[in-house]
Amino acid sequence: NNRIEDYLSKAARIIINYCLNNDIGKLVLGYNEDFQRNSNIGSINSQNFVNIPYGKLRDKLIYLCKLYGIEFKLQEESYTSKASFFDGDEIPIYDKENPQEYIFSGKRIKRGLYQTSVGKLINADCNGALNILRKSKVVDLSILYNRGELNTPKRIRVV
Repeated sequence: NNRIEDYLSKAARIIINYCLNNDIGKLVLGYNEDFQRNSNIGSINSQNFVNIPYGKLRDKLIYLCKLYGIEFKLQEESYTSKASFFDGDEIPIYDKENPQEYIFSGKRIKRGLYQTSVGKLINADCNGALNILRKSKVVDLSILYNRGELNTPKRIRVV
């Protein structure tokens, strides 16, 4: 448990330091009420899936944001991985009382890769993160629509 706490503290610190070093004054964190609960991802995936205490990481980020004057927003993230950022798909909010089927213009073609309606390939995590930002409405993302390209995300080693 101490190792997990240490890891989460370091991860939160890296995120906050990145915000401070790059003059980022708003941090948006996506959440899903049923995150990892009742998920049926298959027996092989369930054995390989590492459960991250997301609530603890969120709480550490909220605390550090307050400490350093960074605005924090928790954003509901339903359908952000399925909708295409570059195609401007509408991103509905999931309603478990009234579940509906939605059709999106792009699709995930394999692990970590998303294809837009015009065949453009982008990192699936970047697509989801941009859609979470778009849903939150905290920043203007129009410059990214016009650019039409993204950098590959960097992997950061915490421990």
